[in-house]
Amino acid sequence: MPRTLELCALIPLALAAVLLTACSSRSGAQTGRTVVRPEDNIAERIDRGDWMVSTGTKVYKVVAQAQPNRPPQHVGYLEERRYRQRRGGPQFTLYSVTTRNRKEQVGHIDQLGRAYRYEPQRNGSFDKVELPSNTLEINVQAILGSGQAVTFQATTERRLAFESLDVDGDGVLQASETRSFGDRITGADRNGDGVVDFEEFDDVDIL
Repeated sequence: MPRTLELCALIPLALAAVLLTACSSRSGAQTGRTVVRPEDNIAERIDRGDWMVSTGTKVYKVVAQAQPNRPPQHVGYLEERRYRQRRGGPQFTLYSVTTRNRKEQVGHIDQLGRAYRYEPQRNGSFDKVELPSNTLEINVQAILGSGQAVTFQATTERRLAFESLDVDGDGVLQASETRSFGDRITGADRNGDGVVDFEEFDDVDIL
């Protein structure tokens, strides 16, 4: 991401509207595209600073509404991060959109509600394409390229960790699924039924 865009993401909201517009015009007014790298992540860059304070993070599963005779499809994740300046000032929110692989960020929505999709190029870079402004749901749908309307299901990092271990998706952790953790998880089996459900897992301080 060009350094001018990094600076734009870190200035107060009062100046963001002016400077972000200027950055967009410098990076390609006719195409609306900006070259970014796969590792670029606006929210993570803000987190590394010391004058912006993160005031809360939420994670949502993005689910495409079911087609006739088909179950809903999990198509990605939406991460919401709220910030304010350390010395005070208005709070603002940034959204990151990923595929089901949470390391694969495919777009973001900035503090002004503008949505951007990252389109891969042959040289390994990405074009950052601004999308028409709309509701959060429609913006996320457009970023993910879903042909169906999407909804959000609130989740947590603990729940996602549990689901990643639950390979067979039966809602409990078998000993074979937690073998790499030794007895730290299997020891949480309070009711002695031989498996660990989410409530038991959530009591284990391993994450």
